Amino acid sequence: MDIKNILEKKFNIEINSLDLIGEGYDSKAYLVNGEYIFKVKYSANKKKGYEKEKSIYDFLNQNLVTNIKVPNIEYSYISDEISILGYKQIKGTFLTPEIYSTMSTEEQELLKKDIAYFLRQMHDLDYTDINSYAIDNKQNVLEEYQLLKTTIYNSLTDIEKQYIENFMQRLNSTTIFDGKKCLCHNDFSSNHLLLDENNRLCGIIDFGDSGIIDEYCDFIYLLEDSEEEIGPNFGEDILRLYGNIDIEKAKEYQDVVEQYYPIETIVYGIKNNRPDFIEKGRKEIYNRFRESKNIRL
Repeated sequence: MDIKNILEKKFNIEINSLDLIGEGYDSKAYLVNGEYIFKVKYSANKKKGYEKEKSIYDFLNQNLVTNIKVPNIEYSYISDEISILGYKQIKGTFLTPEIYSTMSTEEQELLKKDIAYFLRQMHDLDYTDINSYAIDNKQNVLEEYQLLKTTIYNSLTDIEKQYIENFMQRLNSTTIFDGKKCLCHNDFSSNHLLLDENNRLCGIIDFGDSGIIDEYCDFIYLLEDSEEEIGPNFGEDILRLYGNIDIEKAKEYQDVVEQYYPIETIVYGIKNNRPDFIEKGRKEIYNRFRESKNIRL
C-alpha cells in the first residue's frame, strides 16, 4: 500500500518526506514533511476507535483551558478499509526515568505539579457531550472472563485456572470501580508525556484508549514500578498534589490492573488470533506463581 500516494490524494498535500516513527499490530504512525503526524489504521474494527479519538481531541481543544497541548486534528479520513488522523507534531522530548533522574529537585516538583494540574483540569470537565464514550472496566473483564470460559479455559492448567479464579474473586469483592467517572486519557504513561526545554510538561499524545472511565485509571502508570516509568513515589506525590482522591484506592486499582495483565494478554491473543500472546500470558502466570512460591520460602 503506497501510503504517500494515499495521503497526497486524500488530503491534497504535497509530501516531500515521509518517515515511519511507530507501528502497532494494525496501525502505523508517520512524520510527514518533518511537521505533521499521520496515524493510519488498516483494520475495519478500529474505525470506531479513530472516530472516538478524533471526537475527544476536538472536545479537549474546545474545552480544556491549559497551555499543555494535545493533538489538534487537521486531517481525518475514516472508512472500513483505512482510517487516518493527521495533526501538527507537538514539539518536545518524551519523559523517561533517565531524564527525570537528571532533573533538579525544583524541576521535578514543577513537573509533578504540571501533571497533577492537567489531570485535575481534564477530569473535572463536564463530559455530557461525549458521554457515549463510556468504558466500564469491570464489565469488560467479566465479559472477557466469559470469553475465556467458552474458548481455551478447559485446556488451561490448574495453576492457570487458579490464578484466573483468584483474580475474579478479587474483582467481585473490591469497591474500586464504584468511584468517580470522568474523561481519562486511560494510557497515561511516560512515553506519552512531552517536556519542553525547561523540563515542563508541554504536551500529551495518544488518546486512543481514552473515554469516560474510572478516575483512578490515569494514575496506573504513574504508580507503576518498572523500568519504563518513574516509580510509585512519583505517582503518590502527584496524587497528593491532585487532591480529593483516595490514594489507597488508587494504589489498589493499579495493583488490580497489574494482576490482570497476564489474563488480559491471553484474552488479546484469543480476540486477535495471536497464539504468541496466549503463550506469553500463560508464561507470565507461571512466572508469578514461581515468584510467589519463592517469597513464601
